Parts: sequence; C-alpha cells; structure tokens
Amino acid sequence: MARDGGSRLTSVCFLASYIWLSCSLQRHSLIDQPRLSSFLLLFISGTVAFIASLFSKWLPGADGRFDSEAVLKGMQSSLPHRPRRFYVPCIILLIVFRLEIAHQVLTYFQCASEGVEAFLPVLLAVYEFFSYRAPTIVSDEPEDMWGNPLDDFKNWLISSPINVLISTIVFSYGVFMTGDFTSRSTYFCTTCGKGGILVPFLQWVGVLTDAVIIVMSWRVLSWARTTKGRLRTLGGILLMASAGVLLLCLETRISQHREIINHHPFRGIGSLYFFDVFSTGLLVSTLVISMALWACDSTVLEPTAVASFTSGILASVQSVSLIGTYQQTSASQPLVVLSIISVGFVVFTYANSMRWIVVFKRVILLCLLVFIIFTSTIYAIFKNGQLDRHPVDELVYRRRVEADRWLRHATVSTTLKLAVTEYKDRHQGRDPPPNFDKWFEYARQRKSVIIDKFDQIAEDVQPFWGMKPQQIQEGLEKLYELPDIAIIKIADGQASHNLPAQSLHRPMLESAVSMISTFVEHLPPMSIAINLNERPRILVPWDDVHRLTMAGSRGSRGRFQLLPHRTRKRRAEEPNLVRDGPIDTAKAVLGSDTQTYVSPTKFRQLETLACPPGSAARGGVHWDMRDFCPSCVKPHSQGQFLGDWEMFLNPCHQPDIFNLHDFHTTPHLYDLQQDLLPIFSRSKTDSFNDILFPLISPDLRGPDDVAFEKKKDIVFWQGDASDSRVITQSSLFGGHRHRLVHLANNASANDAISVLLGDKVDGKDKFKYEKTLLEEANGPLPFQFSFTDNEFCADAKHCQLLRTEFGFKEPAKAFDNRYVMVLDSADGPSPDLLPILRSNSVPVLSTIFREWYTERLMPWVHFVPVDLRYHGLHSTLAYFIGLKNRGPINGKSRLTQGRLEDARWIAEEGRKWTDKAIRREDMEVYMFRLLLEWGRIINEDRDNMGFVL
Repeated sequence: MARDGGSRLTSVCFLASYIWLSCSLQRHSLIDQPRLSSFLLLFISGTVAFIASLFSKWLPGADGRFDSEAVLKGMQSSLPHRPRRFYVPCIILLIVFRLEIAHQVLTYFQCASEGVEAFLPVLLAVYEFFSYRAPTIVSDEPEDMWGNPLDDFKNWLISSPINVLISTIVFSYGVFMTGDFTSRSTYFCTTCGKGGILVPFLQWVGVLTDAVIIVMSWRVLSWARTTKGRLRTLGGILLMASAGVLLLCLETRISQHREIINHHPFRGIGSLYFFDVFSTGLLVSTLVISMALWACDSTVLEPTAVASFTSGILASVQSVSLIGTYQQTSASQPLVVLSIISVGFVVFTYANSMRWIVVFKRVILLCLLVFIIFTSTIYAIFKNGQLDRHPVDELVYRRRVEADRWLRHATVSTTLKLAVTEYKDRHQGRDPPPNFDKWFEYARQRKSVIIDKFDQIAEDVQPFWGMKPQQIQEGLEKLYELPDIAIIKIADGQASHNLPAQSLHRPMLESAVSMISTFVEHLPPMSIAINLNERPRILVPWDDVHRLTMAGSRGSRGRFQLLPHRTRKRRAEEPNLVRDGPIDTAKAVLGSDTQTYVSPTKFRQLETLACPPGSAARGGVHWDMRDFCPSCVKPHSQGQFLGDWEMFLNPCHQPDIFNLHDFHTTPHLYDLQQDLLPIFSRSKTDSFNDILFPLISPDLRGPDDVAFEKKKDIVFWQGDASDSRVITQSSLFGGHRHRLVHLANNASANDAISVLLGDKVDGKDKFKYEKTLLEEANGPLPFQFSFTDNEFCADAKHCQLLRTEFGFKEPAKAFDNRYVMVLDSADGPSPDLLPILRSNSVPVLSTIFREWYTERLMPWVHFVPVDLRYHGLHSTLAYFIGLKNRGPINGKSRLTQGRLEDARWIAEEGRKWTDKAIRREDMEVYMFRLLLEWGRIINEDRDNMGFVL
C-alpha cells in the first residue's frame, strides 16, 4: 500500500521509541517500584496523548476518515467491525491485569522462558485470518484464461490470507529462536516451587492479553472520525487504567505495611527515579501514540510485525558478530536464524501488501537483507574462533611477570633517604608522618618485603584530609553510642581496649592491642573505633567522597609544596581526640543518615550511589536475573577468564553483581552510616569507606605437611548452613554459595554452558569454545560442593529451605584436596583464605571483599580467580585438571592433558608468599604505618607536621 509522509513519520517514531526502550529498559530504576512506576507511566502517557490531541492538525489523519460513512451506506471499507460499548472498560481492566502479570513474571524472572513475546504477531495474524473479508472487485474486462503464471502466483501471494499467517509464523519463530543466543545466568529457578511452571504459563497469558488489548484498542480507535478523537480516546483509556493501577498500588502498600518496621515504602525514590519515570514516560507515550496511529492507518498486525522483525534482525546480527567467542559457539545457528527471519518477513511484506517498511521501499529492504546475509556468511567462514594458546596459560605467564614488577615497585627503598623520597613521590609531595624513621627501622627489623607500596592505606585515609580534625572528632563521638563498636585507646605510651571479659570479640581486640604495644611509644595519643561486625558500616555517596578527596588533594599540594615546613611540639595529651570521660549525649545523637535496618532493595540503591556518575551501576537497576550480562564482565575479563582482578572488585561497572551475592541480597541489619565516620573494619567492598585494619591473626595453619601430589584431585567447597542467618528469595536463588552448589549438583537436562575445550590438531593443542550440556560438563570435573548442618541449625527455618533445595552432607577436610574453593560468607570474606594459602592447596578464590593484604596477592600467581558468575568455572578448572581419559564431551574424547605443573606452582607460590609477606610481623608493620598516618590526620596542627631528614 502507498504510504504518505505523515504515516511514514508515525512509523519512524514508533520504531525509534521501540528500539530505544528495548535497549534502555534494563538499566532503569523503575523496577524497584513496579506498581508505582506503572501508574506514573500510564498517567504520563495519557496526559501526553491529551496534549497531542490539541496539536492534532499536524499529525496524520487530521482531516478525518470517512470510512464510517462508507460502512453506513453499505460500501466496502477497511474499517473493522463496529466495537461494542463494553470494549473500553474491558481494555482498562485488561491493562491493569496485564501489568499485574508482568509484575508476577518479573518477581520470578529467572523462571521465564525466552522469546515467548515473539509470537504476539502470530496471534494478531490469526485474528486477521479469521476476520478477513475478501474485497469485491467489479470489472468489465473478460478474464484472461492464459495469464502469466508469475502474475498469477503474485496475485495469489497477495490476495490469500493464509500467506500472511504462514509468513508471520515463520519470521516469528525465527525471532523466538534468537532467545537461544542469550546465555543463562547462574541465578536459578528452583524445582521445589511452582515458578518453573507458573511463570511460563503467565507469559503466554500475558501475550494473549496483549493481543486482545491491541485488537480491541484498534477497533475502538479506528472508528474515531479524526486523529484528535483517537488521541482523546486513547488518553482517556490510559488515564483510567492508571487510576486502576493506583488503587491496586495503594491496596498493596496498606496490606504490606506490616512487613518492615521503620521502613518507609517510598524510600529510595529520588531524582534519578523521577528522571527515569519522566524520560521513559515520554518514550512510552511516543510508542503508544505512534503505534495507534500507524495501526489505524494500516492494519493491527503491521506495527507489531515490524517491531518483532527489527528485534530479531538486531539480535541475529549481534550474534553473528560474536561468532567464535564463548557467547556464540556455533557459526551456523545465527546464519540460519537470520535467513529464516529475513525470508519470512519478505514474504510477509508481499502477502500484506507492504510496499514501504518504515522509510524503506520493499525492494531496498530486500537488497539490504541479502547484503546482511552475504556479509554475515563471509564473516562466519573466516571467524572460526580457534585458539592456538589457552588464555589461562597466557594469564599465568603475564601475571608472573607483573608480580615480579610489582614486588620491585613495592621494595624500592633500601635506605631511609630513599624511603622519604619515594613517599613524597607517591603522595603528591607530602612529607611522611612524624616518626617515619622509627617505622622504617621497625619494618627493617621485621624483615618486611613491602616498604613503599601501601596504596590501600593512602586510599582509605585520603578523604579524611578533606575534613577538619574537629569534624573527625565529632564523628568519633557519634560512634561511641553505636552498637558493636569497640574503642582502642592509645595514651601515655600504652594501648588498651574497652571490651568486657565476657565479650566474644575480646581475643581479637587483645591480639590487636598486643601488636600495637610493640610500637605504641612512637604513636601520638588517639582513640580508634573498631567495627566488631563482619559487615562494613560506612557507605558514603560518591559525590561526598569525591568532594572530600579533591579537597584533601588540593590542600595537601598547597600545604606541602608552597608553605615552608614548620614543626611544633605536640601536646602530651589531646582530650579532644581521646575519650577520657563521658560524652555529651546531645553530641552523641545519631544523625538522620543512620540506617538501622536496610532492605536489600534500599541497600542496593545506597551502594549504587557510592558509584561515580556515568557508571553502569548508577544507570539503573539490573533486574534481568535470568540472562547473563556480557557487558558487565567485559571490562575485567579475557574471554571467559578473569583478567583484571582489581577491576573485578569494583562493582560500579557490573550492576548485575547486586543480584549474585548474599551480601547484596540479604538485609543489612546493622547501623549503616552515610556520613564519613572514622570506623576501622576488617574488610569492605569497594563501595564502602571503612578504613581497613588487620584484625584476624594470620597464623592459623592447615595441615601443610601433605604434599600437593598426594592430595585428592578434587575441587572442594563446603559451607555451614548456619552462616545464612537470613534467607530472602533473591539470596536463595542468587546467593553466591547457593548458585555454586546448584551449578554442580542440581543441573537440569536443558542447562547448557560454554566450555573452552582442547583437541589435538596436527600434533598441537588447539582450543575452541563449545556449547555443552551442564550435566555433561560436570561429569569429568571432580566437583564436591555441599552444605553442612550443625546442632544450631537443625530447627532454623532457613536451614529447612537449604535442606529441601540442596541437601546436607557430612563435614570433610578441605586441606586434603588439591583445589579448594574460597567463597565469602553472607557478611564478609572467608577466614579460610590464609590457611588455604599455607596448605599446599590451590585456592580458587571468588570474593567481593578487600582486606588489608588484598593488594599483596596476585591472581594466577598466588590463587586462581573465578568470576562470581561462575560462567568460566568449568573452563578454568579444565585447564588445570585436564579432560584426558575422563569421558567424552559433546560425543568426543578429549586428548588435552591438564596443566598440573601450573597448579603446583600456584600452590607453592601462594604458600611461600604468604609466609613472606602476610605474617604477623607484616600485620604489625601495616598497623604501625596506618596509625602514624591517622595520628597526623586527626591532629589540629597536621598542616605543619611531617618527617624531614
């Protein structure tokens, strides 16, 4: 059919808004408030439709349609049957019902089937097939008995309604097949609940509801005489539907009011949320209005068919570009899907008499599709994805070189003069703190191999340079009244703490005080607040930290480069920095930024605010737990393997990680501070601003008398079920420990992963990613992952959940195995890392936490890093263990040997380095250096303090 300029503009607006929404919806914060967001989007769309009706004379159809008059006169018309009076209230109820279905599906989205929505055009084609009215053609010309067969076929292709239906089924099935291109996340769908059956059923109900809404809306709007009337009718429907959603939202808020004490239901709704609502509302308005006008000007099927075709083509082309990587292991599959979609849609355009597809003529689109298929085929032929060298082999070699370079950089100084020079070079010209010479001599006596590289200390204390000492003191006074905070006091050349004898944390504080006592005479008077919880406590927005960091950096350059150095004798006592008496209760009242209970949703929002603007985490919530997020892992990965450990520990470029660890998916039950307060903690993630402090003794050793070769060739992990004090739905299905056990023990018959497998080609090892069933990939690899029970967990509700889902096994010794997985607990890092490093076993580490020694451990040298998503777990361990004589995979016996010598080397390097650089003596050196820095920061005269030769 011919297309005028106005109709073409409508179709362009529809397609542009559809593509924009499809690409950006996963990064919005709207999902945290689904019903409220639905109400606001409907309200904005209805309002925009009413406003657009005021300017309808510039829109297509402004002069009105008179097909209704033709129908009344008995003439042939393209209008559908006259709508019933109950259509409008039915549409409103169906919109509310459809949004509730979407809410239920998103709640258990990991159970959702991929690509179901691709069959929406098929349902609309079925409707058109059964409501088809053949046009009456009256001609005085005699029928040509000897017509051209090609013309006859073309006429049949255009006039037969069955061709529209068949072609729609063909390209819709091709779009549905693109769902196989997306790898599944390890966030799993439980077999113990109804989600695996209910959610796919709800998806099909939702697609059917979409078709009914579209058809009924089309019939109502088509009978409006003008564009103005259509827009007003559409706006009224959307506004009334928004009112229905609002009533449902309020009812849900009231019924769930008892869920959380002191948890306001609208917390977390800020400027970012309203920006997303407004921008998305405009996009949805454009999509709905342009689709309505386009459908009324053509058919109800045409807009949805074009949208589905566009999605399929974009997904297919993207998959072709990934051929040879772990994301797309088959070269033929995307080409076949691309061809099916293209052929089916081209036939559809002829059968539906579409001479224009948006802005392209049909012949131009046909040529474009031919070109895409041809170039994709050529690309697939030359992109075989075969690797001559295993990426882990390259990573081990490269990291070995970098570890040597790092050690040289960390031990530049051999004299005090060199140490002072290095300090000033690495701290923007600032002089070292007072008594730096005492520290240097202390480090030499302790035989510390790390003299110059204390980047973690510099990073932790840098924001405090932007605060006045009096502000730091006021923050310390706030901490005195917080629970689970201990105070270590240094005064009169002695160190002490305030924990009572019955405290479970007293041995830890006694150990810290004992270490401080070895150098306490060189420290100024101070009091430091120790966080006794495993979880860090200080989560400050990035804007505040950045402002303080910049202020401290500018101040330090100005103070130490432009001002002459002056020294003043420090007072023997500083009462403002040492808690000598009772604190004024008025000053100890907690500020409004203290959070005593933080739900997982709110906690995730606070963590994203700790990321810089423009980062992926600040862009919105990653709600798609079902699908693997390749853009989240690309910055820190080399193929499937973890290449950049430092970047992996930064959550700001990987928003999906907030759904994949117990730390993020369980409530924060401790006081959480959003002001920068001076708390010293054992560990933290990169989002937090606690000051790292050595609190756990590293002298715990495993049975390290067993040689690596004599250990069992097993990858081992066991976790205590009682560690999971709180289990939410997200943590049960997405927690880092639960996903690991499910991956190894609960794999279903349809679960598949990509594995880098090797073969002998001309006597040489060649490697290539292959898609493998998870059960088949688990078979050759000796995984032993399980939970254990104890008497404290027998009657706990969360333990019953774990027992039902995973089962429990008897405790076993981790040190008897060559490979030991090291996973975090729900609240902090595993205490087993250092013992495992000393045990002649290979630590296979997956963590999100930093400790004081994290910067000293090198991945692929001292431990084997594994991404928290576990998508590269099988490929990584297959490199070390090997698959030779372990059974066929994908119907082939693999001949590549395991690199046992690399595993042995990593185990030995980890043990030697831990005994060399992470001893108790190294803890003391680190603590001494940290407290010297802190003593200067909290001094009122810090601008004039420093060590000068």
